[in-house]
Amino acid sequence: MQRFTRANYGSPQRLRSSGGLQVSTTAYAGDSSLPMHEHDDAYLCLVAAGSYTQQCAGRDSECRSGMLLVHPQGLRHANRFSRQGARCLSIFLSAELGASDGVNHLLEDNRQLRLPDSARLLARIESELAATDDAAALALQSAVLELLAHACRHGEGEQRPGWLVRVIERLHDDPRASVSLSELAALAHVHPSHLARRFQQAQGVSVGEYQRRLRIAMARKALARGTQSIAEVAAEAGFADQSHFARVFKRVVGRSPRDFRQAMQIAS
Repeated sequence: MQRFTRANYGSPQRLRSSGGLQVSTTAYAGDSSLPMHEHDDAYLCLVAAGSYTQQCAGRDSECRSGMLLVHPQGLRHANRFSRQGARCLSIFLSAELGASDGVNHLLEDNRQLRLPDSARLLARIESELAATDDAAALALQSAVLELLAHACRHGEGEQRPGWLVRVIERLHDDPRASVSLSELAALAHVHPSHLARRFQQAQGVSVGEYQRRLRIAMARKALARGTQSIAEVAAEAGFADQSHFARVFKRVVGRSPRDFRQAMQIAS
């Protein structure tokens, strides 16, 4: 399965990075398909034209023009494009933009949103993405941020079961804690199989994988600080041994803990 950072399958027709945003538009041929893949970073996909079927968490979803799809970090999915193909606009956010409460909440769940003003917002973003004047970058940022505001407000209206919120909060409270599915089901007052199925649908990954990714997120921050050994980071993140930590880290991040730390040191 292929993994991506801030990129998608295909060659973008237009791409611009500015102000903590990376925005691109890519066309996909009719009757084509993309294999199962995942992205290291959460991102938004606005279907600009055409349609496709997305396979994720064992179910198919129809994605049509005007829909905004939220892809959490590491969401595994595959696409089958309709006869007319599709054009998709992808938006990746910087860590600073993604850290705000509203955007962070939006990017937590795999969801499909149909915004009331999506046609106007799409036209504005595509227009500014193609513009070449000195104000284009600023205007593009403004258009994307307006889209984000609409998405955050629309997403707030979506009701997740209260028990699911409690389970997610429990996992975030202490990602290192060893907690069983039965314990989480008891907290939620639902059957374990129902919890597992509903969690996978909402988050795009299993409960266990979600917890692993929370632990890896902790480890990434610790490795970036550079004040602890890799063994100490592994233990602090809740892994039984360094070798297991290294395997999971490379699978999730795409590089070893040592390579990741070196890249962070070079970047700083």
